[in-house]
Amino acid sequence: MHSYGDWTYIMRLFGKQRRAAKILLFLIDCVVGAAYAGFVVSFPALVVHLIQQPILPGLSTVLVILAIALVGYGLNILDTHLQDGLTQFTFDFRFDYIPVFSGLIFNWRQADIDSVQGKAVIDQAYEAIYNGGNDGIGAVVDNTLQAVRTSIQVITVALVLGYFNPWLILIVAAINLVEYALQRIANAWFAKHKQEENQIASYQSYFTRMLMKRSSGKDIRLFNLFPLLHQHFTVLADGIVAWQQRYTRVTTLVGGLQVAVNALGILGTLLFLIQSQTVSIENIIVFITAMQVLNARFTTIRQALSEVGRNLSYAANFRSFLGYAQPLEPTPNLPAIDQIQSVRLQDVSFAVGSATLLYHVSLALAAGQSLAIVGENGAGKTTLIKLICGLYPPTAGNITINGQPRTAWSTASLRDRIAVEFQDDILLHFTIAENIALVVPEKIDYDRVDRMLQEVGMLDFVQHLSHGVRTMIGNELDPDGISLSGGQKEELLFARVLYKDADLNILDEPTAALDPLAEKQFYALASAKLKDKMVIFISHRLGSLTVQSQIMVMKDGRIIGLGSHAELLASCAYYRQLWEAQKTLYAAGDQNEEN
Repeated sequence: MHSYGDWTYIMRLFGKQRRAAKILLFLIDCVVGAAYAGFVVSFPALVVHLIQQPILPGLSTVLVILAIALVGYGLNILDTHLQDGLTQFTFDFRFDYIPVFSGLIFNWRQADIDSVQGKAVIDQAYEAIYNGGNDGIGAVVDNTLQAVRTSIQVITVALVLGYFNPWLILIVAAINLVEYALQRIANAWFAKHKQEENQIASYQSYFTRMLMKRSSGKDIRLFNLFPLLHQHFTVLADGIVAWQQRYTRVTTLVGGLQVAVNALGILGTLLFLIQSQTVSIENIIVFITAMQVLNARFTTIRQALSEVGRNLSYAANFRSFLGYAQPLEPTPNLPAIDQIQSVRLQDVSFAVGSATLLYHVSLALAAGQSLAIVGENGAGKTTLIKLICGLYPPTAGNITINGQPRTAWSTASLRDRIAVEFQDDILLHFTIAENIALVVPEKIDYDRVDRMLQEVGMLDFVQHLSHGVRTMIGNELDPDGISLSGGQKEELLFARVLYKDADLNILDEPTAALDPLAEKQFYALASAKLKDKMVIFISHRLGSLTVQSQIMVMKDGRIIGLGSHAELLASCAYYRQLWEAQKTLYAAGDQNEEN
C-alpha cells in the first residue's frame, strides 16, 4: 500500500503541468502502437494469402503488398516519434525538479542541512532526480507509460489471436504471470535492502565531494592521507560489491526460473499447434507471429512493472525529501524589515544534542555601534553569530530585532540587511564582479564594483587582468581564470560586504591571512567605512581590536568579560592572560630581530 501511494504521488506530480497535452499525446500513441502491433501479427499471413490466392495480377499484388508494408512501417515511424515526445515530457518533468531541489535546500534550516539524516535525504533525493531515465522518478513515469501502452497492444494482438484460438491467449498470459510473480521476488529484495545501499552511497558521495575540492588537495598530499582515504574507500567499495553480489544472486536465480518457465511454455504451445493439423498455413503463421509478439510484449510489460517497482525506492526517497525539513520561514507573508536598528540577545543558549555550545548569552547592539568578540578557538564566537544571522534558532532565550522577535520578520528581508564575512567563506568559480555583487550579471552595478575594489585596494590589480572584473576566479572552469592569495581573497570578501551596504555587518576572523601591518590597515578601513553601521568583529587575535570601545570576551560558550581594552585588562584575568601571551609572541620576535 505504501508503494502504491509513492507511485500515485509521482504520477500526480507528472500530470500537474500540461496535463491535457500529455494525455492527448499518450492516447494517440496508444492507438498508433496498437495499430502497428495488429499489423505485425496480420501482415505475414496476409502476404501468404495474397500470394496463394491472388485476386489481382502479379505486379498489382506486389504493389498492394508493398503499399500495406509502407503503411505498417509508417505506423512504426509515427509510433517512435510519439514515444520520443512522451520521453521529452518525462525529461522535462525530471528537470523541472532540479530548481525545486535547489530551492528547497536553500530554504531548509541550517540545522537540517547539517544533520546526518538531512545529508542522507539530500543525497538520496539527488540520486532520484539526476540518475536519468533508467533510474529514479523519471523511470517510474517512463515505465508506467510503457506498461500501459504495451498492455493496449497486448489486448489488440489477443483479440486477433482469440479470433482463431482463445486457448493460446491463456497459455501466454499464464507464462508471463508466473514470470512476473518471480520478478516481484527480486523487486521485494531490492526494496527491502535499498536503504543499506543508500547509506554506503551517502558516504561515497561525501568522500567524492571532498576529493573534488581543490582546497583538500594540499592536505591530502602533504599529510599523505592516501592510506587513510584508500582504507575508507576500500571498505565502502567492498560494501557496495557485497550488496551488489547479493542482489545479483537474487536476480540470477529469478532470471533462470523465468527462462525455464518461458521455454516450457513455448514448447507446450508448439506441441499444441502440431496437434491442430486442420489449421491453415495462414492461421499457423498468425499463431506463431502472435505468440512472438505477445511474448515480447508481455516481457516488456513485466520488465516495465518490475522497473516501476524497483524505482519506487527512489520515489520514496524523493517524497521523503520533499516533506523532510520544515521551511526556514514557516509563517508566510511576514512583514519585511526596512532597516535593522537594534539587535538584542536575552539569556540565549544553544545546544546540539546533549552538547551545549552557548550558555546564557546576553548582548545589545544599535546602529552606529561596534562590538569586538574575542576568545580562543572553540569559545563559541562563530556559533553566536550563526544564531544572530538566523542560521540556527536558540534552544533557550530570545533574539529580538528592532524590539520584535527575530521570527516576526521576513527571513528574506533580514538576509538583505545583514552582511557576513565568515572565516571559511568561499569564492565561487564565477567572475570577480559576480563574486562581489552575488547577483545575476544583468543586475550588477559595475561602477559600484570598481568603487568597492578601490576601497579595499584591489582595483589596480584587477584592472591589469586581461578581462578586468569579468575575470574568472579559479581555472577549473576557465583556463584564463586566476588564483588569489589568502590576503587577496579576504580583501575581495570585504569588498563583497561593502557592496551589500547592509545594516548589520559581521566580520568573522577577516584578517587571518593578513600580515600585522595589513591587519591594522584593514581594521582602520573597516571602522571608517562601517562607522554608521552595526558591526561585530570576531577574532582570537587581540592586537588590532584594542581600539574598539566594546570588547566581549568569550570562553567555553560563556561571556566572561565586557568592556574596553583597559577595563578588561583590569577586570578580566582571562583577557589579560590572552593579551600577555600574544604580546609576548611579538616581543620575542622583536628580541630575535635585535639579536
